[in-house]
Amino acid sequence: MKIHPIRIGDVQIKSRHQHAHHKARPRRALDVLMDKHWSPRLPIGCWLVEHPDGLVLVDTGESSHANDPGYQPWWHPFMQTCERRWVNSEQEAQAGVRALGFDPRDVRWVVMTHMHGDHAGGIPGFPGSKFVLSATEAKAALARTGPLNGYLNMHYPDWFKPRTVEHADGRWESFETSTKLTSDGRIRIVPTPGHTDGHQSVVIEQDDHLVLIAGDASYDEQAMLRGDVDGVAQSYERHRDTTERMRALCRRHPVVTQFAHDPGSADRLHNGIRTKA
Repeated sequence: MKIHPIRIGDVQIKSRHQHAHHKARPRRALDVLMDKHWSPRLPIGCWLVEHPDGLVLVDTGESSHANDPGYQPWWHPFMQTCERRWVNSEQEAQAGVRALGFDPRDVRWVVMTHMHGDHAGGIPGFPGSKFVLSATEAKAALARTGPLNGYLNMHYPDWFKPRTVEHADGRWESFETSTKLTSDGRIRIVPTPGHTDGHQSVVIEQDDHLVLIAGDASYDEQAMLRGDVDGVAQSYERHRDTTERMRALCRRHPVVTQFAHDPGSADRLHNGIRTKA
């Protein structure tokens, strides 16, 4: 199976957003809002996977309209003051799929790790695809209160009716539950809550290693190895548990890790660099 990383422009976030200094969520959120220090510009990543059952896209990245007046809720202090975005129309997910030589209409599945704006902004570009969310994430993202938690559901297309999964296919490796996406089971979805309660990740079985596409389950590989919790995580404890399960997987098997905002992800994928946990 070929896996293609797609870079959907860049994002910049606060340093305390990347690495929390407190366990309690209100204190962590306040730290992010008060923080005067910014991260470097970070990639916004998604991935296209070629599988015999059909093309699979993991996340859709940000919209080129993300900086348009009125796109971000004016009343939301985090979205107004704690993120900076650089995305143009040629960098959107559908353009990235075309640049790889594929028609966006041929993408069979779009697996969403979670529904924050920098992962869900490209949804309108894939009207013929089947979107796959965890049931927990779908409930939170589609709720009237979704924008409070970073879910910009006012921008979801009218046709957006995702398939929800409960991860009912039983234990897989270090994860207590899982969902088989493809008929051969070589693409599997596992729950990785913490950043959001319904966050999920995609594991792809290559011939001699696994590829773990983990969205924002951690912001980069080193943060995962340290067990760092991010400043906006819904649950400190679940975030720590998730990173331990990922480390356990990396101890059991050769794994190439992929995170949406990790500058090293594309290099690890292209060169097959395994994680040493």
